Amino acid sequence: MDSTYHHGSLREALLAEGRRLLVEDGPDAVTLRELARRTGVSHAAPSRHFADRDALLAALAAEGFDELTADLRRAAGDEGLEERLTVYARAHVRFAIENGPLVALMFARKPLPGDPDAEAAARFYALGAELLGEAPGEPVGAMPYVLAGTLEGIGALVVAGRLAPERVDAVIDEAVAMLLPRVREQLARRDGGGSVGGAGVGQ
Repeated sequence: MDSTYHHGSLREALLAEGRRLLVEDGPDAVTLRELARRTGVSHAAPSRHFADRDALLAALAAEGFDELTADLRRAAGDEGLEERLTVYARAHVRFAIENGPLVALMFARKPLPGDPDAEAAARFYALGAELLGEAPGEPVGAMPYVLAGTLEGIGALVVAGRLAPERVDAVIDEAVAMLLPRVREQLARRDGGGSVGGAGVGQ
């Protein structure tokens, strides 16, 4: 049956099936043997693409970070700072609600240097740093982690049934209101004490 897959299509099939299994039964259920069974290939076939189960989970988490980053980049338009931050926050929380088990894996898994999800997570936090006005090329500061933790927490509360979906926007608005003064301060410091309404992502 292995001949059904060519030029990486087996890898894509394993990731797609792994994601379905993650959503259905949680991360403990995601094994290379089970994915081989579900995709109809030999037990050895997945090892051509993933050295072990941890490598598969890293690839799934990396896909999640890349998808989330793409969603957030689309949300970052040319609006003012408050609107941009609000749109970004709502996009993040929406992704967390729609992809609860995947997001839990993304933020709970401890990656090793060089793992694909470590690199994908770095791109995600770099986008947050850009939104928050951190200087390009500098190490990511604390604020992108504060933002990510806040938004991930809101999404987790909804998934767990602790926060009603109809209250999400109001909670996000409160979170943005709390963050804005600190973001504006950071933007002003980056711009040498000038106006935070200048050109660029901090506009």
